Amino acid sequence: MSVEASGGGASVGSTDRSGGNNVGHEHSIRMDQIVEESSDLRFSEEEKEQFVSFEKASEGVIDKTGSPAVTKPKIPRIRPKLRRGKLKVYFEPKMFTFGLEKYSFKNYFDTADQIKVNLAAKFLQQNGVKKEYLYVDIKKHIRELKHCYSHYLEDEDEDEDDDHDHKFAWMFLVDGCAILQFMYIFVHFRADRELQFRNLGIKFDYTFLLVHDLFLLENQLPYQLLQLIIRHTSKEYELLESIYKFIFYQFRTPFEWYENKREILKDLYDNHVHLLDLLRKKFIQPLNLIDEKRDLVEIIICWIVSLLNKLKCNRNEFDRDWVPFRNIGKLREAGINLKRSKMGDISFSGGTLKLPPIILVESTATMLPNMLAYEMCPDFHNESEVSTYMYILNKLIVQTQDVEELREKNILLNELGSDKEMVELFNEISTYLSPDLKRYDEVKSNIENYFDNKGLIWLHKVFHDIHQYFKGRWSLLAFIGALLAVISSIFQTVITFLAYQADSKKGI
Repeated sequence: MSVEASGGGASVGSTDRSGGNNVGHEHSIRMDQIVEESSDLRFSEEEKEQFVSFEKASEGVIDKTGSPAVTKPKIPRIRPKLRRGKLKVYFEPKMFTFGLEKYSFKNYFDTADQIKVNLAAKFLQQNGVKKEYLYVDIKKHIRELKHCYSHYLEDEDEDEDDDHDHKFAWMFLVDGCAILQFMYIFVHFRADRELQFRNLGIKFDYTFLLVHDLFLLENQLPYQLLQLIIRHTSKEYELLESIYKFIFYQFRTPFEWYENKREILKDLYDNHVHLLDLLRKKFIQPLNLIDEKRDLVEIIICWIVSLLNKLKCNRNEFDRDWVPFRNIGKLREAGINLKRSKMGDISFSGGTLKLPPIILVESTATMLPNMLAYEMCPDFHNESEVSTYMYILNKLIVQTQDVEELREKNILLNELGSDKEMVELFNEISTYLSPDLKRYDEVKSNIENYFDNKGLIWLHKVFHDIHQYFKGRWSLLAFIGALLAVISSIFQTVITFLAYQADSKKGI
C-alpha cells in the first residue's frame, strides 16, 4: 500500500526496491522526483552549466572508446615564476614576433615587419606560389589555427572576432612564408648567406636576432601552418628537409647530420606542434656517435673495475639519500672517467660516467630555458628528458674547472662566453627544473656504490693515472725507449762484469 505525501507529490513505498527491510521511516525515496519537484533543487541555466562542466571534463579525459584521450598541446603562456630573475630575458623577443604573440607584445618593430615581408615575397616568387590562393586556404583554416593558442580570445567573444579573420590570415601568411624562406637560405646558402640576406635588404646582424626569437615558446607558429604553406609548392620534401636541417644545426654539427640523416628524417611528414616541439624531439633523439678507440689500458681498467664493482659493500640506502651529488672535480679525483654517449644515455658503470654532448652558443642558451618551459606545460605529457639532463649537468658543474673537464672530453662545447658564465647559467636554470628523479637517483646510487668501495677507488685511480700518463703516443714511446735503454745498459754491464770475472779466473 502506498501513500501520497500531501503537498509534496513524492511517492513513498512501504518497502525498498530490493525487497528488504524498510529504510528511513519505512520509506524509499525516488531521487529523480526530488530533483524534478523540490524547490531547493531548481537551478538557473547558468547554474546548470556549472554541472555540465563535469561532463565536459570527463569527455576530455576519456574518449568514446573508453581509452585516455590524446590532446595536442597548445602554444601557451610562460609561467609567471619563470619570468623572474635573469631567466626573464630568455622568454622575450629581441626584435621579431610571430603569430598571435604580435598582438600581446607591445614593443614590436616596424623594421622586423618589413624584413618578414621581404622574406615572404622571396618565398612566394621562388616557389611559384599564388599568394591569393594561399591566402584563401589559410583563411579557410583560420579558426583551427587560432585555436592552437591556449590564450586565444580568452576574454573576447569569438563570433565578434570573425570580422578580423582577414588580418589573422595575412599575418599567418607573411610569418609562415618568412620563416620558411629564412630557414631555406640558412641551410642551402651556407657559403654566401650574408649576400643572400643583403640582396633582400636584410642586415646580417638581424639574422641572429631572428634565430633567437624563432624558438621562444610564446612566439611559436602552429606547425600545421608551415605544412599548409609547403603544400602549395612543388618542393615539399626539400622544404621540410630544410626545416629539419636548420633545427639540427642549432645544437649538432654538420658531420653528425650526414652520419645520421636517415634517422633524423624518419618522421619528416609528421605533424608536430610547433618548431620548438620539433627542436626538442631532435635534441633528445639518440644518434650514432663516432666510436672512440679504446686502448688496452682502458680496456683493462674497465674490466677490473667492473669485476671489483660486483664485490663492493653497499651503504644503507637511507643514508645515501643524504649524500650530495659530487661534481666533476670530485669524480675525477676518484679516478672516474667521463665519456660521450647518445642523447638520453645518462649512466654510470665500471667507473665511467656517460653524458650526451651539447653545444652551447647564444641561441642554445635561449632554446634550453624555452624547452624546459615547454616540458612544464600542463597539457604536454613528456618524460622531462631535457629537464633531467640539465638537472644532472647542474649537479656536476659547480666551478669553472668542471666546465674545462667536460670540454676536454668533447661533452660540452662552450661558445657562449666564459666558463664562469656557463656555471651561472646552469645554476640559474636549475632553480625551476622538474626532472625525472628516478633516473637521477639511479645515476647517483651507482656513483655512491662506487665510492663505498675504497679499494676500488684506489685501484681505479692508480690505473687511471697510468692511463693518463701514457695516453699520448709519444709519451708511451719515450717510456719504452727509456726502458729499453736502461735494460740495454744493465745487460751490457752484466756482460762486462761476467767477462771481467772470466778473465780474472784465467789469470789475465
